[in-house]
Formats: sequence, structure tokens, C-alpha cells
Amino acid sequence: MKKNILLPVLICFLFSCCEKKTVIENELSRIGFTKENYKVRDTFYYENKKIKTIRFYKAKSDYIMVDFYESGKKKSLVSIKNKNVIYDKVVDWYENGRPKDVREYDSNGKQIGENISFRENGNLEHVYDNNTNEATDYWINGKPKLKYIINVSQSYHYFNGNFMEKYVQKVKGEYYVEYFSENKDLVFSGLYKKDILFKDNVRYNGKIICYFNNGKISHFENIVNGIPNGKIYACFGNGNLKYESEIKNEKEIYYKAYYENGKVYFIRNRTKNTYTEWDKKGNLIK
Repeated sequence: MKKNILLPVLICFLFSCCEKKTVIENELSRIGFTKENYKVRDTFYYENKKIKTIRFYKAKSDYIMVDFYESGKKKSLVSIKNKNVIYDKVVDWYENGRPKDVREYDSNGKQIGENISFRENGNLEHVYDNNTNEATDYWINGKPKLKYIINVSQSYHYFNGNFMEKYVQKVKGEYYVEYFSENKDLVFSGLYKKDILFKDNVRYNGKIICYFNNGKISHFENIVNGIPNGKIYACFGNGNLKYESEIKNEKEIYYKAYYENGKVYFIRNRTKNTYTEWDKKGNLIK
């Protein structure tokens, strides 16, 4: 049988004619940019000569700027016009290709809509709605951690997303409060009036004790005549201590606050009249 020697030669020729795209060209294609989109471009480089930024011009003072990691992976995209006015959608990416931050601006550079931040695993980290002033922080598992609407309401959540504490403003200086255990049980509901706790329009006397599902206490207060008394403490929804304090005769003795990672945030000692603060890594702030 006569072999067709032209076929493999033709295949090799076709492949050699196909220009292999670089990482940056592939990244630009994914976000809708090709060499034909924009004729005028500026390119900026890292010290090692790898591409850092490309500007695609729509007009003399209107361009889209795309930043890259040294690996060539896309890093950010922003539209700029009229002396550094940011407009339209702005996106930042992690080097793994997942979005990091997404936000939007109107033609005057004012933020509109939702600002969304993601964790590197793709889960939500923070969402802020510029139209309603509503914000939500999320745990690493994607469950809500903190929700608030300025001058309206605020709520803290356990790691599983269930309510921990919920506050709704009635008027300035007054707000309804609810405390929950992790299993959704409502432990207490009342009204704060200028830092005094009321239950059924009477100054509250009693203890507020909330629990995690593992049986550990998440919130402890002993209330006397509407004001905390003795040692009190509360935890973050992840189980780490949030604060601990001691109050005697309606006066604070000390207050110790913690970061969410368990490190001490600050200690306020009223007896010694001292205040000491640390950063999230445990370093003393002077």
C-alpha cells in the first residue's frame, strides 16, 4: 500500500503556522480584549522585563488599564477618564484567577451598587450596598458573620450563620436587643435606653447566658437594675473570646478586648488608669 507522506507534512505545517498565545494574551481574551479591540496601547514592565500593565485607549483621556502578576495572570481591570476619574466596573483578581474585589462607579467616579469582596477560595468575604448602606461580613465558610445598616440595625452571627446578637434602633440612643444561643434559641429580648437594659419597661435584673452547640458559654452577663455587675464576657461566633470585663457599683474595673484570631486587642485598666493596645499579630502598639 502506498503511504500518503503529504498528510503528516501538511499537519506539521498547519501547527507551525498557528501562533501560540502567551499567558497574558490568554488572560486578555478571557476578559474580552484582543489586539484588534484597541489600536493604541501603552505597556509598562516589571524590572525583570515582564509585562506589568497595559493601557487600552478608547480616546486620548479615556482608557482601560489591565494589571498583571509577574506570572502573567490578570490582576486588575479599571476604566479611567478625565484626569484619573474611575468609572464603570472595577475588578481585582487573585493569582488563581478567582475574583478578589468587584465594585462599580458611575460616570462621575461615585461608587454605586454593590461592592463585593471574595476570599481566595471563592467564598464571600464582604458585601456593601451603596444604595441601601447595608453591609455584610462573612465567615470563611461563607456564612454571615456581621450585618449592619447604618442607623437602622446590626447583628452578630455564630460560625454556622445563626443569630448571636441582634440590635434594631428605635430612636437615637434606644434600640431593641435580642440574644441567642447557637441552636437558634432566643435567650433574652429587651430594650436598651442610654446603656440601661429594660425588660417589659422595667430595669432588668437577672443573668443573660447564651451557649454554643458544644455546651460552652458564648455570652455571660449578670444584670443588676439594668446595668452589668461583676465579671462579664462574650465570645465571637467562632468561639474565641471577644471581651471580658469586671464592673463594680456601676463602675468599670477593667476591660480586655480580643481580636477574632484570639490575640489581645487592648486592655483598659480603670484602677491604674492605663490603656495598652496590640496589633493583630500580638505586637505592642506604642
